[in-house]
Amino acid sequence: MQRYAATLLIALFATLAGFAGFNAVVDPFGVMGTPDIPGLTSRDTRLYKDGGRVHIADRLARGGDPAIILGSSRTVDGFPRDPDDLPAGFINAGMRGTNIFELSQAAALAAGDARLRCVVIGLDLDEFGTHSKAKSTYWLSALRDGNADFARARVSLSPSTFRASVRMLADNLTGSSPRMPWVDTYPSGAQRRRYDDSARGIYRFYLGYRFDPERLALFETVLDNLTAQGVQVTGFIHPLHAWREEALFRAGRGEDFLAFRAALAETFARHAAREPVEACLPGPASQLFDFSGFRPFAALPAPAVDATAAHPTFFEPSHYLPHVGADMLAIMAGETPEDARVTGERLAPQTLSRSAEALAERRAAWLATPDGATATALLDAVIADNPTAQLETPQFLNRDDETSVADKLARIAPRAARR
Repeated sequence: MQRYAATLLIALFATLAGFAGFNAVVDPFGVMGTPDIPGLTSRDTRLYKDGGRVHIADRLARGGDPAIILGSSRTVDGFPRDPDDLPAGFINAGMRGTNIFELSQAAALAAGDARLRCVVIGLDLDEFGTHSKAKSTYWLSALRDGNADFARARVSLSPSTFRASVRMLADNLTGSSPRMPWVDTYPSGAQRRRYDDSARGIYRFYLGYRFDPERLALFETVLDNLTAQGVQVTGFIHPLHAWREEALFRAGRGEDFLAFRAALAETFARHAAREPVEACLPGPASQLFDFSGFRPFAALPAPAVDATAAHPTFFEPSHYLPHVGADMLAIMAGETPEDARVTGERLAPQTLSRSAEALAERRAAWLATPDGATATALLDAVIADNPTAQLETPQFLNRDDETSVADKLARIAPRAARR
């Protein structure tokens, strides 16, 4: 019996070791550091298939990047991914489908390295809703506990990693590549259907949206700790295409959005008096920029019904193109954007009233255009059907969530010469 048990345990251990070894050799999320095998693993086609959490968290845990841009898929797709296309020292550390809980974890994790000087973080209502807290691969990644070694062990033993490994091998053998969310040309009508469907779906989402003030409080805790250690944190409110923004207002969330902007402005202002050790962008240690609100680049007409050429600034109403993100970063750096239609400005408590009035004026001007009339007619039809709100089980923060962030904040590396 003992011999049988020993044989079974050896077989089980060998199977686990082989499973983990296979995942480590293929390394679909790019965290193990194993050498590439030409023709089999040399093309990293799966780095972002989990939303990028495992790969980005591992990079943040290793450290070495002086400036990171955090955010959801709007950051992943809306800013250049190649560091050569960004200002020196910046990397795109966006993660798809993320929220302020994961983003707060990421900022706190990155600050554990004393070389981090600046965090730029994209924000909008989505990140602060009760509808989401963490995606499944969050629990594999270093975002969970801040320990890159433990995270790599979890990743190597995960069935999710095994599936990604197999698909990465298939991609390398067949020559297939990850599908980019945008292309230069589309089949006739494909873009317009994307705009129509997005407006219908997002209206239902906003009907069921619920803001969670505890998420904002958690983020402020991170903002407070990072700026106290001399890390510059620059927030920006993501732009949305006018069709999506109008769906937000028609769903009755306009006042919520204005209140959200005000809460963010006040949050950043509370920490603006601190001095960054080595700023990456002009301005104080804590500052907020606003690129939302029916701005010229976001109010360009939606693609025509039979359009095939790509929209110049948005590939669908929720996601802008990388050249827009590059121009937004230029504005935050005090430089002139290449596309003059891309506009934005610092948002502070004393400018809230004026900016809200300007937003209302831009919205009214857009509604008076043919594109505004088309979007209005579409949303009128959606509302006439009396759609049900998109409701999801609320996911509230708990003590363990707060503890995991606090643990990372306790490990923030001190910076030299702060005030």
